[in-house]
Amino acid sequence: MNRNLSAKIAFFLLSICCFPATDGFAQSVETQAKNVNFRHSQNPKTRNKPEPTVSEVSIPVDKEEIASVEKTSIAKKTLEIARRANTSAMSPTEIYKVGIGDILFINIQNSPKSSTYYTVLNDGTLDFPLAGEMFAVSGMLTEEIEDLLKEKIKLYENPQVSVKVREYASHSISVLGLVERAGEKKIQREAVPLFVVRAEAIVSPKATQANIRRAGANSELIDLSDPKSENVLVFPGDIVEFAAAKTRDNNTASQFYYIGGDIISGGQKDLVNGITLTQAILVSGGLKKSNIKRVVIRRKNADGLLMGREYNLKNIKDGKEPDPQILAGDTVEIGN
Repeated sequence: MNRNLSAKIAFFLLSICCFPATDGFAQSVETQAKNVNFRHSQNPKTRNKPEPTVSEVSIPVDKEEIASVEKTSIAKKTLEIARRANTSAMSPTEIYKVGIGDILFINIQNSPKSSTYYTVLNDGTLDFPLAGEMFAVSGMLTEEIEDLLKEKIKLYENPQVSVKVREYASHSISVLGLVERAGEKKIQREAVPLFVVRAEAIVSPKATQANIRRAGANSELIDLSDPKSENVLVFPGDIVEFAAAKTRDNNTASQFYYIGGDIISGGQKDLVNGITLTQAILVSGGLKKSNIKRVVIRRKNADGLLMGREYNLKNIKDGKEPDPQILAGDTVEIGN
Protein backbone atom coordinates (compact mmCIF):
# COMPACT_ATOMS: atom_id res chain seq x y z
CA MET A 1 0.00 0.00 0.00
CA ASN A 2 2.71 2.44 1.01
CA ARG A 3 4.48 1.91 -2.29
CA ASN A 4 1.37 2.62 -4.34
CA LEU A 5 0.52 5.68 -2.35
CA SER A 6 4.04 6.98 -2.70
CA ALA A 7 3.89 6.51 -6.46
CA LYS A 8 0.60 8.42 -6.82
CA ILE A 9 1.90 11.30 -4.72
CA ALA A 10 5.06 11.48 -6.82
CA PHE A 11 3.05 11.57 -10.09
CA PHE A 12 0.80 14.32 -8.74
CA LEU A 13 3.73 16.49 -7.75
CA LEU A 14 5.38 15.94 -11.14
CA SER A 15 2.21 17.06 -12.94
CA ILE A 16 1.99 20.23 -10.89
CA CYS A 17 5.60 21.12 -11.68
CA CYS A 18 5.26 20.52 -15.42
CA PHE A 19 1.97 22.38 -16.00
CA PRO A 20 3.42 25.97 -16.06
CA ALA A 21 6.08 24.88 -18.57
CA THR A 22 3.44 23.45 -20.93
CA ASP A 23 1.34 26.58 -20.73
CA GLY A 24 4.38 28.71 -21.43
CA PHE A 25 5.25 26.61 -24.44
CA ALA A 26 1.72 27.04 -25.84
CA GLN A 27 1.92 30.79 -25.37
CA SER A 28 5.30 30.85 -27.11
CA VAL A 29 3.94 28.97 -30.13
CA GLU A 30 0.90 31.26 -30.29
CA THR A 31 3.12 34.34 -30.13
CA GLN A 32 5.35 32.96 -32.87
CA ALA A 33 2.35 32.28 -35.07
CA LYS A 34 1.15 35.85 -34.65
CA ASN A 35 4.53 37.16 -35.75
CA VAL A 36 4.52 35.24 -39.07
CA ASN A 37 4.05 37.71 -42.02
CA PHE A 38 2.15 36.32 -45.05
CA ARG A 39 3.14 39.29 -47.31
CA HIS A 40 0.84 41.60 -45.36
CA SER A 41 2.06 44.22 -42.95
CA GLN A 42 0.94 43.98 -39.37
CA ASN A 43 0.65 47.75 -39.27
CA PRO A 44 -3.11 48.50 -38.80
CA LYS A 45 -2.83 51.44 -41.19
CA THR A 46 -1.65 49.29 -44.11
CA ARG A 47 -3.04 45.86 -43.18
CA ASN A 48 -6.07 46.10 -45.57
CA LYS A 49 -4.24 47.74 -48.52
CA PRO A 50 -4.65 45.48 -51.65
CA GLU A 51 -1.75 44.32 -53.76
CA PRO A 52 -0.97 46.46 -56.82
CA THR A 53 -2.75 45.39 -60.05
CA VAL A 54 -0.99 44.77 -63.39
CA SER A 55 -1.82 48.28 -64.59
CA GLU A 56 -0.29 49.75 -61.43
CA VAL A 57 2.95 47.84 -61.74
CA SER A 58 5.74 50.08 -62.93
CA ILE A 59 7.18 48.79 -66.27
CA PRO A 60 10.40 50.23 -67.66
CA VAL A 61 9.72 52.28 -70.84
CA ASP A 62 12.28 53.02 -73.53
CA LYS A 63 11.45 56.66 -74.28
CA GLU A 64 13.99 56.82 -77.09
CA GLU A 65 12.34 53.88 -78.86
CA ILE A 66 8.89 55.47 -78.57
CA ALA A 67 10.24 58.76 -79.89
CA SER A 68 11.85 56.94 -82.81
CA VAL A 69 8.56 55.22 -83.72
CA GLU A 70 6.68 58.49 -83.49
CA LYS A 71 9.23 60.25 -85.68
CA THR A 72 9.02 57.47 -88.30
CA SER A 73 5.22 57.68 -88.36
CA ILE A 74 5.27 61.45 -88.68
CA ALA A 75 7.89 61.31 -91.42
CA LYS A 76 5.83 58.74 -93.35
CA LYS A 77 2.67 60.86 -93.15
CA THR A 78 4.60 63.98 -94.11
CA LEU A 79 6.06 62.19 -97.14
CA GLU A 80 2.59 61.02 -98.24
CA ILE A 81 1.14 64.53 -97.93
CA ALA A 82 4.08 66.05 -99.80
CA ARG A 83 3.79 63.46 -102.56
CA ARG A 84 0.08 64.11 -103.03
CA ALA A 85 0.60 67.87 -103.08
CA ASN A 86 3.44 67.51 -105.56
CA THR A 87 1.33 65.26 -107.81
CA SER A 88 -1.63 67.63 -107.85
CA ALA A 89 0.67 70.49 -108.83
CA MET A 90 2.33 68.59 -111.68
CA SER A 91 1.40 69.09 -115.31
CA PRO A 92 -0.50 66.26 -117.09
CA THR A 93 2.52 65.98 -119.39
CA GLU A 94 4.61 64.84 -116.39
CA ILE A 95 2.41 62.09 -114.93
CA TYR A 96 0.77 58.85 -116.01
CA LYS A 97 -2.24 57.25 -114.34
CA VAL A 98 -2.49 53.52 -114.78
CA GLY A 99 -5.42 52.23 -116.81
CA ILE A 100 -7.05 49.08 -118.17
CA GLY A 101 -4.71 46.88 -120.19
CA ASP A 102 -1.48 48.37 -118.83
CA ILE A 103 1.16 45.82 -117.87
CA LEU A 104 2.94 46.52 -114.58
CA PHE A 105 6.23 45.12 -113.34
CA ILE A 106 6.02 44.67 -109.56
CA ASN A 107 9.16 43.93 -107.59
CA ILE A 108 9.39 43.22 -103.85
CA GLN A 109 13.00 43.74 -102.90
CA ASN A 110 12.54 41.68 -99.71
CA SER A 111 11.78 38.69 -101.95
CA PRO A 112 13.30 38.87 -105.46
CA LYS A 113 11.42 35.71 -106.52
CA SER A 114 8.10 37.58 -106.29
CA SER A 115 9.00 39.98 -109.13
CA THR A 116 6.76 39.50 -112.15
CA TYR A 117 4.35 41.17 -114.60
CA TYR A 118 0.69 41.89 -113.90
CA THR A 119 -2.00 43.24 -116.25
CA VAL A 120 -4.65 45.72 -115.13
CA LEU A 121 -7.93 43.85 -115.67
CA ASN A 122 -11.00 45.10 -117.55
CA ASP A 123 -12.65 46.23 -114.31
CA GLY A 124 -9.58 48.31 -113.40
CA THR A 125 -8.36 45.93 -110.69
CA LEU A 126 -5.07 44.15 -110.09
CA ASP A 127 -4.79 40.51 -109.01
CA PHE A 128 -1.64 40.45 -106.87
CA PRO A 129 -1.59 37.28 -104.69
CA LEU A 130 0.49 38.69 -101.82
CA ALA A 131 -2.00 41.52 -101.39
CA GLY A 132 -4.84 39.11 -100.67
CA GLU A 133 -7.94 40.12 -102.63
CA MET A 134 -8.00 42.03 -105.90
CA PHE A 135 -7.94 45.82 -105.57
CA ALA A 136 -8.60 48.78 -107.87
CA VAL A 137 -5.61 50.58 -109.41
CA SER A 138 -7.10 52.30 -112.46
CA GLY A 139 -6.51 56.05 -112.28
CA MET A 140 -3.63 55.72 -109.81
CA LEU A 141 0.03 56.68 -110.14
CA THR A 142 2.62 53.93 -109.75
CA GLU A 143 3.81 55.61 -106.53
CA GLU A 144 0.29 55.37 -105.12
CA ILE A 145 0.10 51.68 -106.06
CA GLU A 146 3.41 51.12 -104.25
CA ASP A 147 2.03 52.68 -101.06
CA LEU A 148 -1.15 50.60 -101.33
CA LEU A 149 0.78 47.36 -101.74
CA LYS A 150 2.96 48.16 -98.71
CA GLU A 151 -0.20 48.30 -96.62
CA LYS A 152 -1.75 45.13 -98.07
CA ILE A 153 1.28 42.81 -98.06
CA LYS A 154 1.46 41.07 -94.67
CA LEU A 155 3.89 38.26 -95.48
CA TYR A 156 6.93 40.53 -95.19
CA GLU A 157 7.68 43.09 -92.52
CA ASN A 158 8.09 46.54 -94.05
CA PRO A 159 8.00 45.31 -97.70
CA GLN A 160 10.06 47.32 -100.17
CA VAL A 161 7.80 47.56 -103.24
CA SER A 162 8.62 48.94 -106.68
CA VAL A 163 5.99 49.35 -109.44
CA LYS A 164 6.83 50.27 -113.04
CA VAL A 165 4.73 50.42 -116.22
CA ARG A 166 6.24 48.00 -118.72
CA GLU A 167 3.60 48.28 -121.46
CA TYR A 168 1.38 51.32 -121.99
CA ALA A 169 -1.99 50.23 -123.37
CA SER A 170 -4.73 52.37 -121.81
CA HIS A 171 -3.91 55.84 -123.20
CA SER A 172 -4.27 56.34 -126.93
CA ILE A 173 -5.04 59.00 -129.54
CA SER A 174 -5.92 58.74 -133.24
CA VAL A 175 -3.99 60.66 -135.91
CA LEU A 176 -5.49 61.18 -139.38
CA GLY A 177 -5.02 63.28 -142.48
CA LEU A 178 -1.85 64.55 -144.13
CA VAL A 179 0.60 62.38 -142.21
CA GLU A 180 2.91 59.47 -143.05
CA ARG A 181 2.09 57.52 -139.90
CA ALA A 182 -1.65 57.62 -139.41
CA GLY A 183 -3.61 55.49 -136.98
CA GLU A 184 -3.84 54.88 -133.28
CA LYS A 185 -0.95 56.06 -131.11
CA LYS A 186 -0.20 55.08 -127.53
CA ILE A 187 0.90 57.88 -125.23
CA GLN A 188 2.78 57.59 -121.95
CA ARG A 189 1.43 60.66 -120.20
CA GLU A 190 -1.93 62.15 -119.26
CA ALA A 191 -1.41 64.58 -122.13
CA VAL A 192 1.18 65.32 -124.82
CA PRO A 193 1.92 68.60 -126.64
CA LEU A 194 0.83 68.86 -130.27
CA PHE A 195 4.44 69.18 -131.46
CA VAL A 196 5.12 65.67 -130.11
CA VAL A 197 2.19 64.31 -132.13
CA ARG A 198 3.42 66.10 -135.26
CA ALA A 199 6.89 64.68 -134.90
CA GLU A 200 5.66 61.13 -134.29
CA ALA A 201 3.15 61.12 -137.16
CA ILE A 202 5.45 62.99 -139.63
CA VAL A 203 2.98 65.62 -140.79
CA SER A 204 3.07 66.69 -144.45
CA PRO A 205 4.21 70.26 -145.20
CA LYS A 206 0.88 70.71 -146.97
CA ALA A 207 -0.95 70.53 -143.65
CA THR A 208 -1.72 73.99 -142.32
CA GLN A 209 -4.21 73.17 -139.61
CA ALA A 210 -5.08 70.49 -137.08
CA ASN A 211 -8.63 69.63 -136.16
CA ILE A 212 -8.70 68.10 -132.65
CA ARG A 213 -11.90 66.26 -131.78
CA ARG A 214 -11.96 66.08 -128.02
CA ALA A 215 -13.43 63.03 -126.34
CA GLY A 216 -16.93 64.00 -125.31
CA ALA A 217 -16.45 67.62 -126.39
CA ASN A 218 -16.49 69.86 -129.45
CA SER A 219 -13.75 70.08 -132.07
CA GLU A 220 -10.90 72.54 -131.78
CA LEU A 221 -9.32 73.95 -134.94
CA ILE A 222 -5.64 74.77 -134.55
CA ASP A 223 -3.65 76.99 -136.92
CA LEU A 224 -0.28 75.26 -137.31
CA SER A 225 1.39 78.53 -138.36
CA ASP A 226 0.74 79.94 -134.89
CA PRO A 227 3.77 79.32 -132.62
CA LYS A 228 1.40 78.77 -129.69
CA SER A 229 -0.06 75.72 -131.45
CA GLU A 230 3.02 73.71 -130.50
CA ASN A 231 1.99 73.73 -126.84
CA VAL A 232 -1.66 72.76 -127.37
CA LEU A 233 -2.26 69.59 -125.33
CA VAL A 234 -3.67 66.38 -126.77
CA PHE A 235 -5.41 64.05 -124.29
CA PRO A 236 -6.23 60.32 -124.38
CA GLY A 237 -9.23 59.65 -126.62
CA ASP A 238 -8.66 62.71 -128.82
CA ILE A 239 -8.71 62.45 -132.61
CA VAL A 240 -6.20 64.72 -134.37
CA GLU A 241 -6.68 65.34 -138.08
CA PHE A 242 -4.05 67.31 -140.02
CA ALA A 243 -5.31 69.01 -143.18
CA ALA A 244 -4.77 71.86 -145.59
CA ALA A 245 -6.84 74.98 -145.06
CA LYS A 246 -9.92 75.02 -147.27
CA THR A 247 -10.23 77.86 -149.74
CA ARG A 248 -12.47 78.59 -152.67
CA ASP A 249 -9.66 77.67 -155.04
CA ASN A 250 -8.93 74.43 -153.24
CA ASN A 251 -10.66 71.36 -154.66
CA THR A 252 -10.74 69.71 -151.24
CA ALA A 253 -13.51 72.14 -150.31
CA SER A 254 -15.95 70.25 -152.52
CA GLN A 255 -14.82 66.71 -151.76
CA PHE A 256 -16.85 64.60 -149.38
CA TYR A 257 -17.71 61.04 -148.50
CA TYR A 258 -20.75 59.71 -146.67
CA ILE A 259 -20.92 57.27 -143.79
CA GLY A 260 -23.92 55.75 -142.02
CA GLY A 261 -25.29 52.73 -140.19
CA ASP A 262 -24.05 51.57 -136.80
CA ILE A 263 -21.75 54.54 -136.34
CA ILE A 264 -21.76 57.17 -133.59
CA SER A 265 -21.77 60.23 -135.86
CA GLY A 266 -22.77 59.56 -139.47
CA GLY A 267 -23.47 61.87 -142.38
CA GLN A 268 -21.42 63.88 -144.84
CA LYS A 269 -17.72 64.08 -144.02
CA ASP A 270 -14.94 66.17 -145.48
CA LEU A 271 -12.50 64.06 -147.42
CA VAL A 272 -8.85 64.12 -146.43
CA ASN A 273 -6.44 62.67 -148.94
CA GLY A 274 -5.28 59.21 -147.96
CA ILE A 275 -7.94 58.54 -145.32
CA THR A 276 -8.73 54.83 -144.88
CA LEU A 277 -11.86 52.95 -143.78
CA THR A 278 -10.75 52.48 -140.17
CA GLN A 279 -9.74 56.14 -139.96
CA ALA A 280 -13.11 57.21 -141.35
CA ILE A 281 -14.79 55.17 -138.61
CA LEU A 282 -12.68 56.87 -135.95
CA VAL A 283 -13.46 60.33 -137.38
CA SER A 284 -17.15 59.44 -137.06
CA GLY A 285 -16.81 58.67 -133.36
CA GLY A 286 -16.41 54.91 -133.65
CA LEU A 287 -18.81 51.98 -133.86
CA LYS A 288 -21.99 51.78 -131.81
CA LYS A 289 -21.22 48.14 -131.05
CA SER A 290 -17.74 46.68 -130.75
CA ASN A 291 -18.74 43.34 -132.35
CA ILE A 292 -19.70 44.82 -135.72
CA LYS A 293 -17.66 43.31 -138.55
CA ARG A 294 -19.45 43.98 -141.85
CA VAL A 295 -18.82 47.16 -143.86
CA VAL A 296 -19.87 47.94 -147.43
CA ILE A 297 -18.22 50.68 -149.47
CA ARG A 298 -20.29 51.81 -152.48
CA ARG A 299 -18.51 53.67 -155.26
CA LYS A 300 -19.63 54.91 -158.69
CA ASN A 301 -18.12 53.20 -161.71
CA ALA A 302 -17.38 54.73 -165.11
CA ASP A 303 -21.05 54.48 -166.03
CA GLY A 304 -22.14 56.32 -162.91
CA LEU A 305 -23.56 53.17 -161.29
CA LEU A 306 -22.91 52.39 -157.62
CA MET A 307 -20.87 49.24 -157.11
CA GLY A 308 -20.58 47.83 -153.61
CA ARG A 309 -17.72 45.91 -152.03
CA GLU A 310 -17.91 44.24 -148.65
CA TYR A 311 -15.13 44.30 -146.06
CA ASN A 312 -14.60 42.51 -142.75
CA LEU A 313 -13.42 44.88 -140.01
CA LYS A 314 -11.99 42.08 -137.88
CA ASN A 315 -9.87 40.81 -140.77
CA ILE A 316 -8.65 44.36 -141.45
CA LYS A 317 -7.72 44.81 -137.79
CA ASP A 318 -5.93 41.45 -137.72
CA GLY A 319 -3.96 42.31 -140.87
CA LYS A 320 -5.68 39.69 -143.02
CA GLU A 321 -7.23 42.26 -145.36
CA PRO A 322 -5.93 45.66 -146.54
CA ASP A 323 -7.45 48.80 -145.04
CA PRO A 324 -9.19 50.33 -148.09
CA GLN A 325 -8.78 54.00 -148.94
CA ILE A 326 -11.84 56.22 -149.02
CA LEU A 327 -12.38 58.30 -152.16
CA ALA A 328 -14.53 61.34 -152.89
CA GLY A 329 -18.19 60.42 -153.25
CA ASP A 330 -17.88 57.04 -151.48
CA THR A 331 -20.77 55.82 -149.35
CA VAL A 332 -19.74 53.75 -146.34
CA GLU A 333 -22.39 51.54 -144.74
CA ILE A 334 -21.55 50.13 -141.31
CA GLY A 335 -23.21 46.93 -140.14
CA ASN A 336 -26.05 45.00 -141.69
